[in-house]
Amino acid sequence: MNRSFDWTLAICAIILSIIGIMLIYSASPASNLWVKQTVYLALGIVVMIALWRIPLKVHYSFGWIYFFIAVILLIAPLFQAGEIRRWLHLGIFTFQPSELAKPAVALVLARFLYDRKKEIRSIKTIALAAIVIIIPFVIVMSQPDLGTAMVFIAIFVASIYVAGIDELTLFFLASPLLSIALSFHWISWAIFFVALLVILWFSRTRLVNFLIISLGNLFIGVMTPAIWRNIHEYQKQRILVFLDPGRDPFGAGYQIIQSKIAVGSGQFWGKGFLEGTQTKLAFLPARHTDFIFAVLGEQFGFVGTLLVLLLFFILFYRILKIADEARNNYARLTAVGLGTVLFFGVIVNIGMAIGLMPVTGLPLPFFSAGGSNLITTFGIIGILLNIHSHGVEGP
Repeated sequence: MNRSFDWTLAICAIILSIIGIMLIYSASPASNLWVKQTVYLALGIVVMIALWRIPLKVHYSFGWIYFFIAVILLIAPLFQAGEIRRWLHLGIFTFQPSELAKPAVALVLARFLYDRKKEIRSIKTIALAAIVIIIPFVIVMSQPDLGTAMVFIAIFVASIYVAGIDELTLFFLASPLLSIALSFHWISWAIFFVALLVILWFSRTRLVNFLIISLGNLFIGVMTPAIWRNIHEYQKQRILVFLDPGRDPFGAGYQIIQSKIAVGSGQFWGKGFLEGTQTKLAFLPARHTDFIFAVLGEQFGFVGTLLVLLLFFILFYRILKIADEARNNYARLTAVGLGTVLFFGVIVNIGMAIGLMPVTGLPLPFFSAGGSNLITTFGIIGILLNIHSHGVEGP
């Protein structure tokens, strides 16, 4: 079966990118960043059309090859000088390998889980799937790039859930994170740990799994406060400033405070295109990349942000429909994994701009300046378009 081209998905992506180019121009009118972004958009559309035409079975066949190439490219920047080693410099070309790694990981995890659909609930399958994620996660963390590293975790959670892991198993997998969050107050952690033991007991969890989950959470609950007491003061400060930016308004909290001021100052209608003190007077940091959503809020206000959020809603609605209508599980897993890459980027970046998320440097898809992210994003759209058109074909 061959379905029609999903014009809604493609047009939403292009409109969002055009708005992004406008915002990049308004954030840095004296630079040629908007010209470069326009060229990247044209290249992205070419990549989108090319990947729309490539059968999904090709991505299935090359899944592991994509993954190993992505890992090699992730490792390469680590041999370069400097504390931040996220970009690979090849003559006049510079790109960020972690952007290519996001769809590569989504594709290989979709194949891995599809191949083991009859063993999806086994500890071995979950552990092996976790290893697939941990490899790029550790490499990207060493670059360091926390935001992108967390994308791999999001892909893992979404993929194993769609593959057939039940909610209770997901809760057990997430329990170590809950232990970390609650361990700073021993009463709250003790209540959580007792509740976890009760759930384990009444769910009739196998003894080996019972011991692994309970002892693992016990170890984390005991060690987290000890680790906190021994980490450097500046590391503590970064976490505390996220919870309360006012602790260091001219240092670690400056970015979040200025971003919130910019978004709030736009009020209902905004200050107008090319207007806004936070943007024009350069109070807003990274205004063409990490905090471009704040530029949108300042210049176009509530109405402008609502329009953009509506476009994102339509985009993600179409992605969910594509996943739901896919006729085989590999196509469905691929759509969910790739959709998670975009969804996580949007949620974290916007959350960061309004002070609900820590500053991680994760770009806003379609908006933030940069060729690696924009071209990869349109590559993702191209594969999703292919799933819509040919999603019934098995690998």
